[in-house]
Amino acid sequence: MRAVLILMMVCWAGVVAAKDLRIGYLSLSGDTRYTQDWGYARLITPPPIRTVEGAQMAIADLAFLAEAVNLKPVLDARESGPEGLAASLQAMVADGAEFIVLDLPAPLVEVVAQSAADLPVTLINATAPEDAVRSACHANMLHSGPSLRMTMDTHVQYLRAMNWLRVLVLVGEDPSDQGLADAFTLSAERMRLEIVGRRDFTLAANPQAREGNNVKLLTADLDYDVVFVADTRGEFGRYIPYATQLPRPVIGSVGLTAQAWHWAMERDGATQVSSRFDKMTNGRKMSSADWAVWVAVKSVISGYTKVPNADQAAVRDYLKSPKFRLDGSKGVTLGYRPWDGQLRMPILLATHDAVIAIAPIEGYLHPETTLDTLGTDQAEFVCD
Repeated sequence: MRAVLILMMVCWAGVVAAKDLRIGYLSLSGDTRYTQDWGYARLITPPPIRTVEGAQMAIADLAFLAEAVNLKPVLDARESGPEGLAASLQAMVADGAEFIVLDLPAPLVEVVAQSAADLPVTLINATAPEDAVRSACHANMLHSGPSLRMTMDTHVQYLRAMNWLRVLVLVGEDPSDQGLADAFTLSAERMRLEIVGRRDFTLAANPQAREGNNVKLLTADLDYDVVFVADTRGEFGRYIPYATQLPRPVIGSVGLTAQAWHWAMERDGATQVSSRFDKMTNGRKMSSADWAVWVAVKSVISGYTKVPNADQAAVRDYLKSPKFRLDGSKGVTLGYRPWDGQLRMPILLATHDAVIAIAPIEGYLHPETTLDTLGTDQAEFVCD
C-alpha cells in the first residue's frame, strides 16, 4: 500500500511540475485568400480552409514527445480584424506565448512584426510567401511556408529539365498577379529562359477587350513551349488549359502548380500525415497553408524538447542552427536558414490530383545543400 502511495505521489508531482508551453496562433477574420465562393456557376464550394487545424494536429502529433520532457503544449488561437491584430498579439505575449504562428497576408505580417519588435516573442510567418517579408530582416521572425522565390525557382528548374525554354506569361487583373508574374520572370531570367511575351487577361466582356478576354487571341502570334499563368484569385486560369492557340502545357496558378504540400504525395510518411489530417477535419484535404502551420508548431515543440528551460530567443537560435533537424514528411530533414529564417524544404510540382515532380530537380547542385538551390541563397541575400 505504501509503495502505491509513493508511486501516486511521484506521478502527481510530475503532473504538477509539467511546464506549460504556450504557442500562439494569429489569423485574420474573413481572410480573402481563403475565400472559395467566387460565384462559379454550378461549382461545389469546397470546405473552408482553417489552418488552425494544422496547429492542433501538430500538438496532438507531438504530445508523447512533449510529455517525455515534462512539457504541456497549449495552443492560444486568436482571430482578429486588421485593426485588432497588434492588440491580440500583445495579449498573447502577456499571457505567456513565446512563439506565435502567423496566418496573415504580407502587409499585416509587417504590421504585427513592428508591434512585436521589442517583445520577448518569436513570430513564425506561415502563409505570406512574399520575399519582401524575408528581406525585411525582422530579428525575431522565422518563415515556415515557402517563399515566392522558392516556388518560382521550382517551376524554372523543371522547365529547364524538360527543355521548355520559351515561356508565354499571362497575367490577371488582381494586383498580386503582377507580383507573381514578376517573381517568375526574375527566376526565369536567372536561369536563362526566354519570356517570349507577357500579356494581360481581362474579365471585361466588351468587344474592345477581346484581345484580353479571348484565350485564342491572347495566346496567338507567338511561338512558346509553355504558358505560365499568374492568377492568384482563380478568376481566369481555369479557362486556359486546352484552349491555347498552340497545344502547350500550362503551369503557375493552374495546371502544374508549385506547392509546399499536396494530399497526393505518397512517400516519406506523407500518406500518414494526410490521413491524420483527413480524419481530424472530417475529410478536408491538407493544403500547403495547413502544412506550413503544422510544421511551424512542430518546430516550436521540437525546439523546446531539445533546449529545455531556455527562453524563446535561445530556442529560435537553436532552430536556425545546423543542430536542428526536423521531419516534415518530405524525405529529407528540414531546418531554418540562418540568414533569412526561411525553412529549407523540397517543393512539390502537382496537378489537382497527382504529384508530378519534386524540387530540387535532379542535377541542380549546391556546395552546402541542394535545398538552397530554391530561394534566395546566402551570397545574394540583402536586407532591405
